[in-house]
Amino acid sequence: MIGNMRDLGGLRTVDGRKIKPGMLIRSAHLAQAEEQDTERISEVIDLRTPAERQESPDRTYGCEYTPLPVFEEINEGISHEEKAKNRAIPNMAILYGMLIDRYPDAFRRILLRIMQHDYSRGAILWHCTEGKDRCGITSALVLEMLGVDRETILEDYLKTNLVNIPKAAEIHDRLLATHGKEFADNVYRAFIADESYLRSAWNAMGDNFITEKLGISREEIDTFRDIILEG
Repeated sequence: MIGNMRDLGGLRTVDGRKIKPGMLIRSAHLAQAEEQDTERISEVIDLRTPAERQESPDRTYGCEYTPLPVFEEINEGISHEEKAKNRAIPNMAILYGMLIDRYPDAFRRILLRIMQHDYSRGAILWHCTEGKDRCGITSALVLEMLGVDRETILEDYLKTNLVNIPKAAEIHDRLLATHGKEFADNVYRAFIADESYLRSAWNAMGDNFITEKLGISREEIDTFRDIILEG
């Protein structure tokens, strides 16, 4: 199965339109995907590092596979390579702002790929490892382009906790005995979605991030909205 998977269809924009179902899907990695999980998907965008992809390859069952890493190397707290498992984890809110500051070109490539997808062939899915950080920021940018308000975007982002809080609690309890409370607490915070993380990314974006910093035109956004939205 694919973890932390959800269709963004049904979310409403500020002007009263609605995202069509079966178009935009976000998730965790596809290393345990089964063929029926990908039936309505025609392209998978993998946001992970090369090492993450090698350690846990996606199962895509004939879907077009597009690796578009946000970054190439280990980023403690964000990526999940084997080498990263015992490293200290920085403040997660700071990390979200860092992703925006350091990797705008990567987010531009990712958004353009999503916008240029042929939706007549099926949905596009994007994912990182947990479907939370790189996937969460990508999802927030896509939804903002479509005209979804930030409180609705935040609500969708926090749905990750339905999956990740039980997982984070289990990992926390296990690490308490081997690594101590501070390390266990930091790992717990790295596994959950928190409002402060996404708000930190928004603060780093400033005004008009998509059109000015990423250079995606209003015309391109309007074309994308006409494809994805109904009503």
